[in-house]
Amino acid sequence: MATLKEIRARIGSVKNTRKITSAMSRIASARLARAQNAMMAARPFAERMSTMVSQIVGELGDEQGHELLLQRGVERVGIIVVTADRGLCGGFNTNATRVAQDLIEQEKAAGHEVVISCVGRKGAVSLGHAGHEIFDKYPAPDPKTSLEIAERVAADAVEAFSFHDEGVEGLRVDRVVIVYNHFINVLTQDVRAVQLLPVPAEGAEEGLGERKVEPSMEQLLSHLLPISVETSVQTAMLNSAAAELAAKRVAMDAATDNASELVDELTLEYNRGRQAAITTELIEIVSGAQAV
Repeated sequence: MATLKEIRARIGSVKNTRKITSAMSRIASARLARAQNAMMAARPFAERMSTMVSQIVGELGDEQGHELLLQRGVERVGIIVVTADRGLCGGFNTNATRVAQDLIEQEKAAGHEVVISCVGRKGAVSLGHAGHEIFDKYPAPDPKTSLEIAERVAADAVEAFSFHDEGVEGLRVDRVVIVYNHFINVLTQDVRAVQLLPVPAEGAEEGLGERKVEPSMEQLLSHLLPISVETSVQTAMLNSAAAELAAKRVAMDAATDNASELVDELTLEYNRGRQAAITTELIEIVSGAQAV
């Protein structure tokens, strides 16, 4: 049984931990508001971009012929996994890497070679420990760096997908998928695997209608497709940044509550031990007095 001194020291330690987790929760809450604003501000542009690309493809029909739309036989698949650089955010990193590992196994079972790129240190470490080779690494996104990182990731994905000549050095992939935590609300994040390349643009039936495009729709499509890929990556990055902060806030709130409960339990144990010690001393005093 622990002594009163040990219990008192442990109470102080848990209280200090509670101060840290409470402060981390408040910081995550403040940053989450900014991350949500950035995510919501980018959403209309992403939706409009997807609609415009689909309309142009619908207008051109089978004549578009752009390489970023080309559905070809799959030999090698690129998988981009978005996680965080740090932990203390519940199952945020674990959930994303679990879905990524399942997807990797599915692609390998289908006879496809897999090229893994990781955005965030936690995903790279986890998949590396699972025996997977990481082809490329990027820092984890936050509301301030999401756009910059998304631009790099999208450019590398387009470059890998666009290799056609046998003499070109580098890995050529036939499909690119990004795995990330999609922010739904503070309590819920949904891990999604979204195809980036070839650009999904099916289902557009109405086309552009009476709109006129200069110099041509083919040139406009060639200009918009790389931007569309970058926009999809930006959406994933902004959602992941918001989801990480939400998961961290929930995790730190839970840790703070658990610390408070532990402090109450330890305080009760300390008071009982102190009361028992006082009672023992009184009994010894009374027994000594009676002996005299």
